[in-house]
This record gives sequence, structure tokens and C-alpha cells, in this order.
Amino acid sequence: MIEEFHRLWNQCRPAFSQERCWTNAGELVLSNLINFGRHTIAGALSSAGRADLDWSAAYRLFEKQRFDVGKLFDVPRKTVLGTLPESAPVVASLDDTLLRKSGRNVHGTSWRRDPLGPKFRANFVWSQRWLQISLALPENNGRCRAIPVDFYHCPSAAKPGRQAGEAELAEYRKRQKEQALPRQALSRMARLRKQVPPDRELVISGDGGYTNKTICRNLPNRTTFLGRIRKDAKLFSLPEATNRRGRKRVYGMQLATPEMMRMDDSIPWHEVSAATGDKMHTFRIKTVSPVRSGLTGEKDLKLIIVQPLRYRLTQKSRLLYRNPAYIISTDPTLNDADILQWYLWRWEIELNFRDEKNILGLDEVMVRTPDAVETWTPFVVCSYSMLLLAGRSTISRPDKESLPKWQKTVAFSRPSTNRYLSIMRQEIAEMSWRINLNGFKAPPPQNQNPLLFIPDIKQAMIYARK
Repeated sequence: MIEEFHRLWNQCRPAFSQERCWTNAGELVLSNLINFGRHTIAGALSSAGRADLDWSAAYRLFEKQRFDVGKLFDVPRKTVLGTLPESAPVVASLDDTLLRKSGRNVHGTSWRRDPLGPKFRANFVWSQRWLQISLALPENNGRCRAIPVDFYHCPSAAKPGRQAGEAELAEYRKRQKEQALPRQALSRMARLRKQVPPDRELVISGDGGYTNKTICRNLPNRTTFLGRIRKDAKLFSLPEATNRRGRKRVYGMQLATPEMMRMDDSIPWHEVSAATGDKMHTFRIKTVSPVRSGLTGEKDLKLIIVQPLRYRLTQKSRLLYRNPAYIISTDPTLNDADILQWYLWRWEIELNFRDEKNILGLDEVMVRTPDAVETWTPFVVCSYSMLLLAGRSTISRPDKESLPKWQKTVAFSRPSTNRYLSIMRQEIAEMSWRINLNGFKAPPPQNQNPLLFIPDIKQAMIYARK
């Protein structure tokens, strides 16, 4: 696995301005992954065995922006596109997340509403806002693995003081519109569309926060958006063809709301199969197409109403139901089962956020300058992408013999991120033992680059702390 990770990292050389910058970054990329303590630059240096050496080169690497973040993400993106079948569309997920901070002078921080706060009270946290795009890599059991290919800082415009004049306020309102999250998301979608081959269809799914006019009316060519709408959203039929003079009509008569359509028995239900987690479920859905909405204007939509699934918390508890979902597609010709499955894959980006924060400590780094903030965080996310790709290509399923006895061995859907890290630490420990025993590194396999960077597992264990 570590050899495959090195192979991917060797492809990142064009992203760095100098060879020594790539070498310094290579000592940090693996060390930060296997770090047992706080995931800071100092922690990565300590895990690399450089605790007693000069740290200035590592900090200058990020403070001076000596590598291109966009070119760094080219490696996982091209790897995913090369793995997908040529006829398959490229499915991506889009979402934003908050990284909590404590320093008041950290670049891009502001007070934002806590999405994990209780519904009855709006809590605010001091944090940064980041936008992520992940490509879906399908698996055999119907689910997928989301691979991050873009991680972009999206701060809000800084509001001027009370003594600001009209010119400053006008400039602030202009920057406020330009730095709005939907506009920045649209620009990243357009950038991804240019990176995907023009003959391949791009499907992007987002939650209700991105299902708005800014995105739905300005989509790039050959790009389909899947989003959720409210249960009381206004929908219209297609306008009737008339020979009257005047402006062409865009909307027909107003239709019932999605909630009323769900309760309407005249619209039939039909069943489709889709994977959630590691199981295939049968969903009952209603399809209404084509319809139009103020979100898209002249574009036709397809509305899919998903009946909530039944579930029990325990075997003897009563049946509970989840909330229904109302999904729209800007391409009415897509298959209903594909629309539902591709939108269910959007949950994988939430798992990316969980791994990046809880396992890789994405919000633990202590950098505050603009250049350092906008390079270190994507650097960690890109290393996480290469970890997933390296683990997926070398480990198909967990090894039952290497698992602890308390862990269930009934069914294995796929290895977790923690499992990938455990295997990588085991391989690094074995390589370190061979180096200490023989005095030199083992020769690399044929037609493969040598393993240039091997972290010090002992130093990582000594640094372990929280």
C-alpha cells in the first residue's frame, strides 16, 4: 500500500516549483497521515524524525506558496477518471464544511451558524468555511467511495467599520455578491467541467443550500445538477404553444406542491432499487416530468418524490419513518434509478468530512497567514485522497486474520480509513525494522520508483498526544 502511495506522490512533482520543495513536502505527507498526536506541521515534522532539525524550510513551503494546489489535485482527479469506464458519466458531490478555530487573527475566520447545533437555538462558532468537490468511484456492492478532488477556501467579504464611506460600502456590497457561496461553488463547478473530457457527461449533486437560481440557471455545458427542494416549492407545467404576439411564455399553469403530489393517489408509485450503506433497498418513488420552476427558468426538470423508508431502532421497537425527499434533476431524460442512486452517493462527502476532521485533524493545524491557510489544508485533503486511492487499489476487503477478535467478521463492505492507516503504519514499521537490521533499504520492485520518504514510526509514537 505504501508503495502505491509513493507512486501517486511521484506524480505530484509538476505541482512544486523546485525539486527540494517536493522533497520537503514528501517528508510531511506520510508523516502527517501516521501522526498519533495533534495534526500540526510540528507534529508532522516530529513524526518524520525531524524534531531536532531546522523547521524553517517546512514552514516556508506553505507560507510562500511554493506549490500549486490545483496541480496537486490533478493526480487524484486523473486517477479517478482513468478508473471509470469510458461510457460512464462522471458523478460528483458538492458541499461545504466549517473548520473551527480559536485564534481571532486566523485568516478567513468569522462567526458562522453551527450546523450541528440544536434546532431550537442558533449557535455560532468561530470558524473557516471550505468548499469540497468529491468524485464518486463506484464499487461492486452498489455504493461508492468519494475521492476529494477540490478543496477551496470560501471566506465571506470583510465588513468595513462604522466610519466607512459610501465608496467603501459599495465595494463591500460588490465583494459580498462575488464571494457568496453559490457563486464560488458555480466557479468551482465550471473549473471541474473544463478538467473533465468534453465528451463525458458530468453529474453534480448538492443539498438544498445549492439548489438555487445562481447554480441551476448557469450550469456549464453537458452538466446536470441534482438537488433537493422544499415540500412547498412552486412548480409549473410547460406553457402551451400559442401564436400570440409578445414575449414568449416560460411557465404554464401552477401545479400542486411536491407534498400535495406525494399525497395525491392519482399519481402512481413505482419501485426502484438503490444502495445505501452496504445494502440494497427498494424505494417507492413518484416521478413528475417535465415540469418547470423558478429555479431553472426555461429548462425542463424532472421531479422525483421518494417515500420515506421504514426502520426500527431495535427488533422489538415500533416502526419509525424518515422524512420524504423531493429531488430534482436538470436533465429530464435521466433514468429514475440513476438519479436516486447518484443522489444517495452524496452522503459519501459527509463521510469525507468526518474522516478529515476526526482522523486527520484538519482543524487542528495552527497557521494563520493567508498563504499558509490556503495551502496546508488542501495539502492534507489531497494526501487523504491519495490514501483512499492507494488503499482501494491494493486492499479489496479487510483481512479477517488481522482484525481484532472483538470485531464482527460476518460481513465486510469495505475497509475504513482507520484500517488503511493501520495497514500503512504496519508496513512502515516493517520497513523501519528492515532498514535497521540490514543497514540499507530493500530494493524497489521492478519498474517502480524507490521509496524516498519513510517516516520514523518510533518518533511518531513518542510524539503521540492530544
